[in-house]
Amino acid sequence: MYRSLGYLLKGRKTIAAAPGDTVAALVRRLKTANIGAAPVVKDGRLVGIFTERDLLKRVVALGKDPEKLTIGKVMTKNPTTAAPATSVLEGLEMMRKNKCRHLPLMKGDEIVGIVSQRDIVTALLEMKQEEIEGLKELLDMLPIEPGVG
Repeated sequence: MYRSLGYLLKGRKTIAAAPGDTVAALVRRLKTANIGAAPVVKDGRLVGIFTERDLLKRVVALGKDPEKLTIGKVMTKNPTTAAPATSVLEGLEMMRKNKCRHLPLMKGDEIVGIVSQRDIVTALLEMKQEEIEGLKELLDMLPIEPGVG
């Protein structure tokens, strides 16, 4: 079954950040929602993304104070994005090529959500399981002739 990246967003809420938000405040919001990344939006436009990797590399590893540091100073600028209609396989390939683990999904200039590598791998596993079940059903429908083996 074909699945798009947009399909993976069903029923999920995206937590967005502003460049002026503090790292500590955003990290608390991400922890509460149990997610690892947030798109950074200014004046309704995507300007970056803040991920767990940004937190480790640009805050923790450098000994910076997350209570005072703003997201705009440590976010990843110009993140790779995809359209909601992009297939999960295409999305995974985009992540591989661009060495990223999160893809903001865009409809024109509007951010509609964000998907992670984990979301895509989970979807691919579900698709393979559905394919296996379909093949099992097909095999069960085939007539078995005596003496043919």
